[in-house]
Amino acid sequence: MALPKRIMTGGAYYKGYQLIVEVDAGDYALDMTLADRSCAANGISVTPDQYGAGDYFKLEHLDSTNAVKARLAETIYNAGKNVTIHFDFPAAELMDATDKMRLTYTNVAGTALNLNVILERLTVKGGGA
Repeated sequence: MALPKRIMTGGAYYKGYQLIVEVDAGDYALDMTLADRSCAANGISVTPDQYGAGDYFKLEHLDSTNAVKARLAETIYNAGKNVTIHFDFPAAELMDATDKMRLTYTNVAGTALNLNVILERLTVKGGGA
């Protein structure tokens, strides 16, 4: 049985981001601000352009002070070159105007790569980007 999502009046808006991961091992963070007003994150897709053996990422919802409001995913491994990992949130993640979604990629393998990210959000009626 599937859980119903919260519903907002408006439509979906997709925004692409790219995180450049250098050859040095360590954490690389991508902060995604969603709007200048409140909205809801509905899903995210993450696609690396290279395989990094043992590399992984986490996804967190942060407030304006960078405090974690919700951890949405953690220890998700790089599944391979051009393999997309898609999260369709079971409930829309409500975001205040000053909140951000942070993806932290941990480079273990020492492989340089680009991480292509598409964030889906629900916009308020009459809203856009």
